[in-house]
Amino acid sequence: MKIGVTLSGGFVKGAAHIGFLKALEYKGLSPSYISGSSAGALVGFLYAYGMPLKEMERLGKEISWRKLARPSLKGGFFSLDGLYNLLTDLTGNPDISELKIPFAVTVVNLKTLKLEVKTEGSSADFVTASCSAPPIFSPWRLGNNYYVDGGLRNCLPAEVTKSMGAEINICSNVNFPSREFNPKSLLEVTYRSSLSSVIENQESRLKYCDIVINHKIDSSPFDFSELEKLVDLGFRTTLNQIGEIENWL
Repeated sequence: MKIGVTLSGGFVKGAAHIGFLKALEYKGLSPSYISGSSAGALVGFLYAYGMPLKEMERLGKEISWRKLARPSLKGGFFSLDGLYNLLTDLTGNPDISELKIPFAVTVVNLKTLKLEVKTEGSSADFVTASCSAPPIFSPWRLGNNYYVDGGLRNCLPAEVTKSMGAEINICSNVNFPSREFNPKSLLEVTYRSSLSSVIENQESRLKYCDIVINHKIDSSPFDFSELEKLVDLGFRTTLNQIGEIENWL
């Protein structure tokens, strides 16, 4: 049976997707197709490229916002030049169509205001674009177009995974509002506000998910120091539902 996985956006909380994939590997399950948005696109791309999960964890522990983002006032507070450079250094920036596992990433084209699904083209460019959540990050320019976070229109592209040929679509989701909210910073308020549209556009895609693994996370979506804990949470949450997955196979 061809297994597809769909990985939601979610900033640093997307590290739980690493644990999710670890649990699948632990049970001997290999995805045939992967789609993702924002943080899910980042994890999904590296996995589709062939990066071992242990290496992904190690890389995550060394990453900081200083390495990924640079101050910018061109449409956002920061640009993700650092992320683009990192992805290029790690992978050589292959065409998406050349990855070891068929992969799709969602972006929003600011010229047309339409959602676009990319299955070919510069992997580093489109993954960086999918992570460029406004107004925190500047739009990512590619040619004559400007792209931003695919999660604005489709944060859980489950229908994309299904259309690629997945017979069972396992969706990994990290987007839940925490029970407490104190507007301490513009960053937190921006993220909290965006969750309202993210959760709504995700709900419309749940019908394309055969199984949904919900990683309920209360930690900050911007704190890299929580990464190890997030990976472990993703692993444990997925193992708790592994019986549901195995029943499909």
